[in-house]
Amino acid sequence: MVVAACSGNPTPEAAGVLPTLAELPTLAPTDTGVPATASATSTNTPTATVTPTITVTVTPSATITETATSTPTITPTATETLAPTADNEGIAALVALAAQATILPEQLQPVIVPTTPGLLPTAPITSLCSYAPGGGFGVVYQSDATLNAQLGCATATSALAMNSANQLYERGEMFWLEGPPGYIYALFNTGRYQRFDDTYNAAVDPVSGGEIPPTGLKEPIRGFGKIWRSFQEVRTGLGWATTDENGGQATVQPFERGQMVYLPQRGQIIIMVFDAGGLTGTWRAVPGSP
Repeated sequence: MVVAACSGNPTPEAAGVLPTLAELPTLAPTDTGVPATASATSTNTPTATVTPTITVTVTPSATITETATSTPTITPTATETLAPTADNEGIAALVALAAQATILPEQLQPVIVPTTPGLLPTAPITSLCSYAPGGGFGVVYQSDATLNAQLGCATATSALAMNSANQLYERGEMFWLEGPPGYIYALFNTGRYQRFDDTYNAAVDPVSGGEIPPTGLKEPIRGFGKIWRSFQEVRTGLGWATTDENGGQATVQPFERGQMVYLPQRGQIIIMVFDAGGLTGTWRAVPGSP
């Protein structure tokens, strides 16, 4: 600005003349008044400012470019994931169809019968037994699901025939089954029974106790008499005999927890359910024959 006031408008030629530059000492005081340092500072400031601006601008640009690059990479990945999903759905549909195809109404479901001889399902068909009772025993057994649970499975391939005897009493019955070992059962009208070993020995034991029963009643003799006299609960529970002993051939079907006994003298099937050990239990008589 000072140079323009002293020299006017210099021509291009004057700007290139060296002698004019020799007068710099005269201009020095005037230039000193204007802060030369400010001009240098002004020049350096924008330079320093522009440089970080460019740096900052370029750096986010690179970041944005990388982000845009990663975006299309995700797109095909999602597409590839969808491809197997369609296959899985098809497989799942086939599995569901197969599962439905195997479900049949209960009345159409097959009953699995074992191929091993003697293995037959019992009623209700919830378990398999090695043997199934036949004849009249089977009819009674199959018709009563509660009885199935009480008796369990049959333990013999067929019913057993054995000698027997029975006698009726005021309040129950006694019957004997040939052994070994032989047993005598006292059946009380309460629905309970007791079992005793037959220990009667004709060579040692008396036939009778010599007791005189009331009119129309009888004293038990031989094996029945020995049990009747030896166990007060039997004598009290049964009372006096009302008939003589009757012999015959019984048919017995043993089970896991009891037995069925057909006495031809009685013409009925006696069902016995054992307590633990079999010495006591419950009994009832039903119509039927083996």
